[in-house]
Amino acid sequence: MDSVAISVIIIDDDSAVRDSLFVLLSFAGFSIIAFESAHDYLAVIENHDPDCLIIDLHMPRIGGIELINALGELGNTVPIIVISGNMDKNNKAQAEQAGASRFLKKPFAGKLLIETIHGLVK
Repeated sequence: MDSVAISVIIIDDDSAVRDSLFVLLSFAGFSIIAFESAHDYLAVIENHDPDCLIIDLHMPRIGGIELINALGELGNTVPIIVISGNMDKNNKAQAEQAGASRFLKKPFAGKLLIETIHGLVK
């Protein structure tokens, strides 16, 4: 494996989820930056070149699907993992159509998230 850490951006409005994912992925050797809103990430997107994005589906102002659509309009090719505690078939289909790569329903095992990232970023 490369000596350069895989860079992951987490976008989740729930501070407990965001913080726990930050700690989990940092200890697993990933380089992590976390944002509490899609708006915050979009404001500085040009300063970041991640290997993978983890996006919460349900966020205020700009939700996960809207963010994925906006990223697609900007030419995003970075793999996107959508996470949600309330993911139905309609939301999943919308996110997939927008460009999401994988879906994880909260709560999920940390090992599953790490394996998913490694599977997407080769």
